[in-house]
Amino acid sequence: MTQDIEQRVEALEARLNIIELEATYARSFDEHDGERWSSLFTADGIYQSRPVGDEAPVTFVQGTTALNEYCSGVPFEGIHMLHLPQLAIDGDRATARIHLDFHGSWRNSADAPRLTMHGYYDVAYRRVDGHWRIAHRVTTAFSREFRTVLGYPTDSVLPSD
Repeated sequence: MTQDIEQRVEALEARLNIIELEATYARSFDEHDGERWSSLFTADGIYQSRPVGDEAPVTFVQGTTALNEYCSGVPFEGIHMLHLPQLAIDGDRATARIHLDFHGSWRNSADAPRLTMHGYYDVAYRRVDGHWRIAHRVTTAFSREFRTVLGYPTDSVLPSD
């Protein structure tokens, strides 16, 4: 019975650690904290997007240095809204599917398009030195919508009577 409880606690801890990893993933990417974001991956970790049709992947980044540079240099601001991961854990390896919504806009441009993306991540994790890390993450988009939102011009005034 004791071993069963220990195994169950270990499984719960693994799930909670991966959920925390995913929360840190979203926040550090949204804050362009490339150093922290890249530290969530294994040393040879991969972030990529799934190609659409016969197109090449939009993004393929591998390794800590490249991941750090990618996150630090993305030309847009945004926020990830992640759903809870559907996890399968097997010892020091795990996989997940995580549905997401992303809302963003390009920096330094008042009339830049706004992006809304709905999709999911397929993620492979490895436990390295007692810590869960992302080994491979693939983004699949169900939909991407680009809109230009103009708003009120900054120099607009009401007509005087």
